[in-house]
Amino acid sequence: MTIDLTKCSRSDLLTVMHNARRRGDPEAMRLRLAAALELQGRYSQDYDDPIAGACHGTLALKDQCRFEVKGTRHKANRSRAAIRNRSEYDFMVLVARGQSEGSGFELLLAGGLGQGTVEYIVATNPDRFPQDAVVAARARLIEHGVALPA
Repeated sequence: MTIDLTKCSRSDLLTVMHNARRRGDPEAMRLRLAAALELQGRYSQDYDDPIAGACHGTLALKDQCRFEVKGTRHKANRSRAAIRNRSEYDFMVLVARGQSEGSGFELLLAGGLGQGTVEYIVATNPDRFPQDAVVAARARLIEHGVALPA
């Protein structure tokens, strides 16, 4: 059975992600990642700057992973406050330069969504971020076994 993720609503994508994680087999996890990236892409379309939208999509993925692990709905309020007080760009630079990975990074990795992290956004858009942030993001992703595009 194949699912056309482009025809799914955002809530449908979250349901697909949740059900795929419960199944846990490799095919389900590939579907989960595809649904997550589709969801992140939808957020990218909501903003004039697709990278800012991807940042908000990452927060939605983080919220979903937290729900799946803890069973309660909690928003990433500190991250959203940092974005409000600065900007998406500054928030992503701070995250990438961080001394250690944050809870969002850990949640997304545990959920098999390394390509949905802020670090991945920074690492795959080197022309948009300071070089030290890109290097730090790439190092963190490589350290945790997240494949980067060539």
